Amino acid sequence: MSQPPKILLLYAHPESQDSIANRVLLQSAMELDHVTVHDLYAHYADFFIDIHYEQQLLRDDQIVVFQHPLYTYSCPALLKEWLDRVLSRGFASGQDGNALEGKYWRSVVTTGEPETAYHHSGLNRYPMSDINATV
Repeated sequence: MSQPPKILLLYAHPESQDSIANRVLLQSAMELDHVTVHDLYAHYADFFIDIHYEQQLLRDDQIVVFQHPLYTYSCPALLKEWLDRVLSRGFASGQDGNALEGKYWRSVVTTGEPETAYHHSGLNRYPMSDINATV
């Protein structure tokens, strides 16, 4: 029997204590031996990211999942900082930036609005598929 792929779940929610949906999702993920849950706000409340540590986490796993709330049609500030700093040129892009080649990337995005808010005629005027294309 083959081993399940190793998954790194990068969780970024600045107010996780207030999010029932994220709490339920995280609890389920934490019960799986092949999933590493990495709470960015718990590790980097000061926004000083250990780039080399984060890059090693990415090297160690086959699947990377970003779990975060939708904040003004984007991700929370710390996740944006993480993306800009960790996925640096030479590591994830540019010449010799192939450390993530062959990895799978997924996003789990939660909202504070009902599903009906994310339609052309809804409160946000855009479907989630359009919003997720930019996140």
